[in-house]
Amino acid sequence: MYPTLRRRLGAGLAVLLAGATLAVPQTAVAASPPPSTYFSTVQLDPGATVGAPAAGDNRNHGDLWPNCWSDDDHVYTAYGDGIGFAGTFSDIGVARISGTPGNLTGTQLPIGDDVGQVWTANHTRKPTGMACVDGTLYLAVQDLAFDFDDAPAATVAKSTDHGRTWTWDRSGPMFGNGVFTTIMFLDYGKAYANAPDGYVYAYGLDHNWRDSFADRVPDPVDVWLARVPRDQVQNRSAWQFASGFTASGTPTWSSDIGRRVAVLHDDRRLYPDVYTAGRVENLSVISQGGVVYNKPLDRYIYTSWTEYTFEFYESPTPWGPWKHFASKDFGGYPWTRTKHGGYATTIPSKYISADGKSMWLQSNVCPCGGGYPEGEHWAYTFSLRKLRLEPHAATTPGNQPDGGGNLARSPAPCPSSAPCTSARPASTTTATARTARTTGTTSARARAGGATPGRAST
Repeated sequence: MYPTLRRRLGAGLAVLLAGATLAVPQTAVAASPPPSTYFSTVQLDPGATVGAPAAGDNRNHGDLWPNCWSDDDHVYTAYGDGIGFAGTFSDIGVARISGTPGNLTGTQLPIGDDVGQVWTANHTRKPTGMACVDGTLYLAVQDLAFDFDDAPAATVAKSTDHGRTWTWDRSGPMFGNGVFTTIMFLDYGKAYANAPDGYVYAYGLDHNWRDSFADRVPDPVDVWLARVPRDQVQNRSAWQFASGFTASGTPTWSSDIGRRVAVLHDDRRLYPDVYTAGRVENLSVISQGGVVYNKPLDRYIYTSWTEYTFEFYESPTPWGPWKHFASKDFGGYPWTRTKHGGYATTIPSKYISADGKSMWLQSNVCPCGGGYPEGEHWAYTFSLRKLRLEPHAATTPGNQPDGGGNLARSPAPCPSSAPCTSARPASTTTATARTARTTGTTSARARAGGATPGRAST
């Protein structure tokens, strides 16, 4: 998202029928999600360290990069507003990424009108999601306003030759009126092999891909879920939307998009005031990122972001319950190469470790919105940073409490072979306390750098 006209970018509750198993349409979404206890530690590198071809080669390769892992073992991805890997600038392009982090190469595939079209005047086209299903690729493309503050339409393009050519219904978009127009396909691993059934799953946001800075449309606060048979992804009438939940928590589905319910709702606002002219504030937290199934951990992870933070969620199923497990705040601008946030956050499934605890997060920073100075393209490419997650494991302390001991009155550390039952004589305790009162002030002053107020220490 690089044109000079660009504005600053930082880049279910079910109502059940008594005694029935089907849920009626939800009329009000649940409150913002509770904090998660699934992960005990979350370690995230403060900045991008690798990329394709490399983070920091100072070329405007592009941003967004929704991606999937295909049957030929390559990662396929799409970018916006960049030169990709061929040198020709385009508002949209497709690429193939080969190798593993630290040894990645990019190969250019089609760009521009060979990938998608624009349906709405004064808008451009941007990729939002990608799915590799067997040997077929699907790419979600949205109309996005030139100021990036509304997304009224979206459609899905298809490639049966690993990205070399693309087809789509040119008569009109699959989704319109700002409803479900930021489409993020669920990443189910290589060739969609980890999917539990014959469906392709997709999440959608309404109105815009992130907070609408101009408030021209409502900010996204809900994440919606849809499914479609894997051989009918481009058939809009075959799409079904989560429309409620049974008593056991499994979703019901409807082809009527008006009956859908949110699977995740988060209306939190961050940075209500920034006290710096020209910076955005009061930011919603639901944005275009990605949802990946981490098979070793049997967990679904949604990576979202705001102008200044990353916001991460986890769930045991595609439909929830979703819980918030991390918020990483990178602070205000300017950022540096070694510490920066980003937008369009995704976790490519190919780079998840065998134990599921180590992975790579893709995100971007545009040198046009304040995060980086003009001309700095360190993270304006397929850029990755390390993410490490450690699931919580219940443990029992090896040192059980000593009910007969009193450490406050013990004259010395208790040996492991005996309880702490020896009480310190009262006179010794009193003398020790008196000595502490006499010397404590001087010691504290010495640590602070001066023995007497107004006098230099020596």
